[in-house]
Amino acid sequence: MSEDKPEGTRSTSPLGIMIGLAALGLLLVLLMFRTGPSTDLPPDQGPMAKAVVDNMMTNGVLVDYACDKNTAWANRAVWTKYNFEQRRNMVIALATVCEIQRAGYRISIIDYDTKRELGSFDGKDIRME
Repeated sequence: MSEDKPEGTRSTSPLGIMIGLAALGLLLVLLMFRTGPSTDLPPDQGPMAKAVVDNMMTNGVLVDYACDKNTAWANRAVWTKYNFEQRRNMVIALATVCEIQRAGYRISIIDYDTKRELGSFDGKDIRME
């Protein structure tokens, strides 16, 4: 009797392993670009952002906002009572609410009276007056 390889088994080629690993690496790179942190919202931030925006409307900071226009109108007298970090968080909350409504992750805050921009967020950078 001779010891032949059974018909059901295959030999593994180093070239096949390298091609498989390269394909897996390419898949991982594509997944990282697809879900980059610069474009995705943090998980479960929608309800908190909506609560912040509702609070802004109640406290008189916001006069109105229109996500389809990426614009919000603020009462400057109330807006300036908040420190930089609070205003920054309000801008991001508005952008998050607009993203939830599928209008884009950007917003411009406009002074209701003078029509001057008080702050904006373009999805990456925040600008403040």
